[in-house]
Amino acid sequence: MSFDLSHLTGVELVWLLDLTFAGQEFRLARDFQVYTDEEGEVFQYHPGLDWGGTLQDEIDLLNDAPSPNQVALTLYLGSLINVPEAVAAGHDLAAAVGKLWLWSRGSSERLLLIDGRVLDPQYGTKEEPVTLTIEEAPFDDLALFPPAQAQITPSTFPNYADEMLSERYPWIFGFPGTTTGRGSPGMWIDTRKLLIAGHPVTGGSTVTVYNQTNEVDAVLTVAQEADGLGRLVTTVDINTLAHNHETDEYWIRWTSTGACGIADHDGSTARGAGSVLRYMMEQSSVRWDRGRIAAILPALNQYQIDCAITADPGRRFSPLQWVQEHLAPILPISARQGPHGLYYALYRYDATEEDAVANINIDRLDGSRDGAVSYSSRDQIRNEIRLSYAQNAMDNKPTATFVLTGDDETLDNDTAAVSNAPCRVSRDRFGLRVLELSTEVIYDRPTAGRIAGWLSHAFALPSRTIAYTCRQEFGYLEPGDVVTLTDTEINLAALVCLVDSVTWTEDGSVGLVLMAIDNPARETFTEATA
Repeated sequence: MSFDLSHLTGVELVWLLDLTFAGQEFRLARDFQVYTDEEGEVFQYHPGLDWGGTLQDEIDLLNDAPSPNQVALTLYLGSLINVPEAVAAGHDLAAAVGKLWLWSRGSSERLLLIDGRVLDPQYGTKEEPVTLTIEEAPFDDLALFPPAQAQITPSTFPNYADEMLSERYPWIFGFPGTTTGRGSPGMWIDTRKLLIAGHPVTGGSTVTVYNQTNEVDAVLTVAQEADGLGRLVTTVDINTLAHNHETDEYWIRWTSTGACGIADHDGSTARGAGSVLRYMMEQSSVRWDRGRIAAILPALNQYQIDCAITADPGRRFSPLQWVQEHLAPILPISARQGPHGLYYALYRYDATEEDAVANINIDRLDGSRDGAVSYSSRDQIRNEIRLSYAQNAMDNKPTATFVLTGDDETLDNDTAAVSNAPCRVSRDRFGLRVLELSTEVIYDRPTAGRIAGWLSHAFALPSRTIAYTCRQEFGYLEPGDVVTLTDTEINLAALVCLVDSVTWTEDGSVGLVLMAIDNPARETFTEATA
């Protein structure tokens, strides 16, 4: 959500408002303006937009849902429409919508900052101003997952076991269950045949079927077939299993040497967290930014997802809800709303000076500092991360725990625990502070380590934020961008920072809040010694 730098240097920025009300579109600016778009179409903007001229675009670090953008406006519409008369005729001012633009005057370039609905409108006589708030439309996923007809019914599999009626098909990502766990249920749909996935699978041709009732298992070959409604699913024939009664309880283990979950765009297994995120976004109804999601796939695909999604018969959920509950808490991402819809920005905790997209030097008058350097609350500090993972789907309990700590006593008592510099420094400064969390979508220990690692960089030490008013040319920056900051007045020389917020002002200046990345070391984990 930014301009090209060429549209910010030496130009005037003008706020434009498109308000749709009573079946008409009203175009307002502070003064009369003429805007010509890329196709040559001319739009006239009438005087009548009055407000403080300040809009903040900020990132809510590691939040799974973006905060909606809002701006309170005062509009003088008397020369364009009689508002009380229009309301009396049945036009609801509360149903109006608006778009707020920032235009680089003299060009066709303009930046859409808010595209949303009207909140809390107030009006008086025709001559009195209208006051209202425009809020960027919050994303609302109306889709439900899994698909409605992906369910065991007389229409899909008429020979199902009685207790299987209405069960939702499982959706598989990666290798849930691995070598010892129970990854997903096996559902009896016909004589000695189990449904194991509501979709075709990738990889090998076998899974391990475990009969929980009789405690026997076998490696069996999977098959692809269509259900009664034509949906392609994956099944397994259990004729050769030592015990295979209809009333028995069956569980499936998926391993890297056998069949595995749903396919990615290139036909490989969709196991990387970025690919799983993209898949779930594709199932949603929200407007989302495909380009920005694609850009973060390589970074997120370092995190391996292994899970089965098994919805209750009468309780499906939105795909976005699943992302918010299961992916967002374990990934270094923050939800953002942009001109092209919802996307996720990476938390670049490992950023270096080479990653910076701008070098802000206060000594050369790039800006001026607004107040003191501030610290985040020490209540957020955590220097021992205990992540429970490898969920046993049969009893919904994790079977493994990854421990990252800065505490020597923990390392002595748990030989599997590991340590890193942020946790050690934090433990020395603030004492032992533990964060315990669990995930149902991870079986891979290296992935558990990566999750604990970024959490330590985010929460082991307090963060510092510094506010500046900068020259207009820095308006191309976005929350989440990596920059370097030099300000010798407070002893900062090329300090690596993340942009926390960008504030646009009508006078042409840009407010930036920068968050310093304080990383005492950039080494990997140090295994505990015996």
